[in-house]
Amino acid sequence: MRMRTSLFTGILLSSLFLLQFSPQATAGDYDYPYNDPLLATVLGTPPDQLVPFTPDMPVKVLDLTVFPERKFPGVFWYNQELRASLVYQKKKAPLIFVIAGTGAGFNADTMLALQNIFYRAGFHVVSISSPTQSNFVATGSESMVPGILEDDARDLYRVMEDIWEKIKGDIEVSDFYLTGYSLGGTQAAFVGMLDEEKKSFGFRKVLMINPAVNLYSSTQILDRMLDENIPGGPQNTRQELRKLLDKFAARYRAAHFVKLDQNFLYNIYRGLPEPPSKQELQVLIGFTFRISSSNMIFTSDAMTHTGFVVPRNLNLSSDDPLYDYLITLLYIPFARYVDEYLFPAAQARNPQLTLQMLIDADTLKSIEWYLKRAQKVGVLTNADDIILAPGELDYLRRLFGSRATIFPNGGHLGNIDHRAVADAMTRYFSQP
Repeated sequence: MRMRTSLFTGILLSSLFLLQFSPQATAGDYDYPYNDPLLATVLGTPPDQLVPFTPDMPVKVLDLTVFPERKFPGVFWYNQELRASLVYQKKKAPLIFVIAGTGAGFNADTMLALQNIFYRAGFHVVSISSPTQSNFVATGSESMVPGILEDDARDLYRVMEDIWEKIKGDIEVSDFYLTGYSLGGTQAAFVGMLDEEKKSFGFRKVLMINPAVNLYSSTQILDRMLDENIPGGPQNTRQELRKLLDKFAARYRAAHFVKLDQNFLYNIYRGLPEPPSKQELQVLIGFTFRISSSNMIFTSDAMTHTGFVVPRNLNLSSDDPLYDYLITLLYIPFARYVDEYLFPAAQARNPQLTLQMLIDADTLKSIEWYLKRAQKVGVLTNADDIILAPGELDYLRRLFGSRATIFPNGGHLGNIDHRAVADAMTRYFSQP
């Protein structure tokens, strides 16, 4: 079946993120209702518990040319400048950089929620897409092969420097701060460490929100949610993935090309004829993550001409059908991307590198020495975060001690825009 290129260009190339008890919050402050972490991850925060939205925030969308000599295939005709945003105060204020989570763009709903929270708290806010998001992969990544935390941190830092150069004449800044959520939270720690060397900003505080401790294990958790819960077992994988894709496409079309992010996941849930089972919730979460990783892999492969999925000598145009690429990519878990794509690319630059060395480097444990002494770095997460492997919550508690704020429930980012969570974030940055 030949599908319209525009629809699947949208699905492949849009931002997608699903992948959205504190000592500083009392039981009376925190009334988040969902104790099922899967349900919390999908449903998010009820409207009556949200931080009020601030209308008419002054917003500038920023377009940057990071690599002026870079060439783009025709399929990325609209994707040749890196996009970010600035929300600014009309007086001197601290500036906070916010890094999006896996596959999410600067304007994803979770990013807009954080933008609102920090603007209300008196910050200038710069929102930056994830290095795994299509626009960033194509325009902001030096290697165009994301997934190595140190490399992604250097890419993010370069973009931050370019953004600051672009906006510094327009706003007055008192101090610099940094945060990010999910993968962006993990990356924030690496960016904060890089800043200690480069000193372009001198971040006063860094906050990791619902970070992955180990990138490889967290992505395996999300991949297994799909691969181990396909109705009818592995023999039905092709049929079930096509059915899921058709459902996503129908919802995407009906929503008039809405952003593919956590709110989109909620809309899929809301459109189901009856409440899904635990197995169905896991499939929904896992499939959404798989769409996100497919988007990343496709963009990288098309830009680098590696030949992983897109033929090496093919320069895709805006008229080429993409459906077959999407179906192929849906069979590729993140671990296979690491083993067969990311690792060979990294080993070509460093022949001494082994796969285990790469996996070990993509963890907070690889910079534990820094995180132990860096009192300016803190973590905020949930005790039932679905991307944490057994033992990783306790690891965060031991590593950060009083710098850890842990809510009892909320799944993965389900409570990120809850009033009590927002208060904990802004209070963390306001403390000396």
